[in-house]
Amino acid sequence: MRLLIVAPNWIGDAVMSLSLIQALHADEALRQADGQPCEIHVLAPSVTAPVYQFSHAVHTVQAEPFAHGQLQWGLRKQVGRALAARGYDTAIVLPNSLKSALVPWFARIARRVGYDGELRSLVLNQALPKPRKNNKPPMIEWYGRLGGYSPGQLAWPRLQVSPGTTQAVCGDFVLKPGFLAVAPGAEYGPAKRWPTAHFAAVVQTFLSSNPTQAAALLGGPKDVAVCEDIASQLEPALRSRVRVLAGKTSLPQAIALMAGASQLLTNDSGLMHVAAALNVPVHAVFGSSSPEHTPPLNEQARVYSLKLACSPCFQRECPLGHMDCLNTLKPELVSIHLRNPDGGV
Repeated sequence: MRLLIVAPNWIGDAVMSLSLIQALHADEALRQADGQPCEIHVLAPSVTAPVYQFSHAVHTVQAEPFAHGQLQWGLRKQVGRALAARGYDTAIVLPNSLKSALVPWFARIARRVGYDGELRSLVLNQALPKPRKNNKPPMIEWYGRLGGYSPGQLAWPRLQVSPGTTQAVCGDFVLKPGFLAVAPGAEYGPAKRWPTAHFAAVVQTFLSSNPTQAAALLGGPKDVAVCEDIASQLEPALRSRVRVLAGKTSLPQAIALMAGASQLLTNDSGLMHVAAALNVPVHAVFGSSSPEHTPPLNEQARVYSLKLACSPCFQRECPLGHMDCLNTLKPELVSIHLRNPDGGV
């Protein structure tokens, strides 16, 4: 039994898709004749492909050559024809676009599963009806349904990083394991970003209360300015214990670093889901998005949401122009819950 998973385009979604992949890997009905788990191969955008390298349930990962947002019919046909020789029994297409379903169709995979919409029934032969927007299930359940799994059959996503890898990457960035990780970005848009002054206030309180600890500000190239702004707002005496690493790490390095953190302070973001899957304690601030739909999934995660009447709106920018769901969520509500890595508060 050989399965192809067409992976989503967002890091957080990629992490949440691991619940489906783990269920497929553990499914007794899908085991091969020799008793081994089914082979699960992932075709992923280059931005999310590294996530799957840290999952024990994934056999191989192949990065897509496609440009973001472009159809590239000929290139998709070429990739599909190349995959046809691998003998996949089933393809499960996680993104909702028509173009994401083309490769399994070109590969002539016998069973092609995904949600309907965008004329996808033309290329999928098992198109499930999409849940309505006002009745969104948790994301791991959304993906789990494509494999035929109920919520009770889905374990939380898990990533594995070896201690040696974490130690080595921490050394590369002059960090000692046990630092406070901070991820203040949110690729989706500003309506998911807590103000930099609030982040800075929490980091300031933490470093002042924990004189032996450091903080690392993580994110992609687009988050550099936000991270530098946070660092600039700290008292000068504390800045030497802050590492601004946004834009300086690859995703595999960021995942390895996150495995060495004592906890993460973050918006609803891809790195929030990475930390949760590594079983790192998470402090996650939610604004326009829903903590019921995309929560951080580990027992040590804590969510901060004011649950105003106007949220979640799922918009990139505040449609009312005030951002009250984030601006009025004060840093003191979060600071009190950050733990001292040496055992106190």
